[in-house]
Amino acid sequence: MKKTGVLICAALLTIALSSCAKEPESTAPAASDVQVFAAASMKPVAEELSEAFRQDHEGAELVFNFGGSSDLVRQIEQGAPADLLISADNKNMDKALAGEDFQGSVPTVIATNRLVLALPSGNPAHISSLQDLPGKQVAICAREVPCGTIAHQVLDEHELDLDNPSEEANVADVATKISTGEVDAGFVYSTDARALSNKGVTSMDIEGVKPNNYPEALTVQGKDNPTAVAFAEWLRGEKAQRILADHGFGPAK
Repeated sequence: MKKTGVLICAALLTIALSSCAKEPESTAPAASDVQVFAAASMKPVAEELSEAFRQDHEGAELVFNFGGSSDLVRQIEQGAPADLLISADNKNMDKALAGEDFQGSVPTVIATNRLVLALPSGNPAHISSLQDLPGKQVAICAREVPCGTIAHQVLDEHELDLDNPSEEANVADVATKISTGEVDAGFVYSTDARALSNKGVTSMDIEGVKPNNYPEALTVQGKDNPTAVAFAEWLRGEKAQRILADHGFGPAK
């Protein structure tokens, strides 16, 4: 009986020690994961960037959150866990840098893009210039989003008023309206129009529109994530720049 009691006590002690040694579960992202908050116009190129980065950094995982640049900045300000922000303009990046989440961060422009007027397959509304837009159903980004800011500037410069435009949260939503033929035209970036060319979408250049910058910057959280730091550097490298160019993005200025 004494021997049995000793064995039972030893077993219980082993279980207790094993329980104490067990680490608590964590819900935090793995160190190899990078939370990338990227402008919606980056969506068509994101998968290829992810695959190429993983080839160079085994075990790394890019977790993308797409949206309008202004909305992404707002999410980060409200506590969303981001390692890296890629904005579609300098204005929203400057706003982000003014917050505590980006203390000491220095942005780097990784690409440029250009606003165009996109038309659905077959151009059923027979639009041939900006002057044809009044009276047509047009999709446009909200004013605070870069694609909307530029589009409204274009309309103001040409003294054009749209009739009940379809205002969207980001350029990806505008692109969807165009590709499905829900609108007669829409203002998107040249990369979005290019990505939709296989659906018959065509585009028109807009005279006088300058390319807009795509700056990226690490958050305070991102600076403590070696994989995020590596991705920020990798984006500036030859492989990433070639992928961006293949999808229609212009070179960093």
